[in-house]
Amino acid sequence: MKRFLLYLARWQLSTPILLLVLALLASFPPIFATIIANLIGGIIFYFVDQLIFKMEKEEKE
Repeated sequence: MKRFLLYLARWQLSTPILLLVLALLASFPPIFATIIANLIGGIIFYFVDQLIFKMEKEEKE
């Protein structure tokens, strides 16, 4: 349950980051800005997700 709550918190933290990127790229076509925002979010939160799921593995051991 702890891991699930951490994941939900991480998911909520992604919203302001994606919003910031979309605001910075507002002059670009929306599809381009969305793709770039999602790529940046994926790069940032890949490492956070690794930590969350590493915790799950350690809890099972």
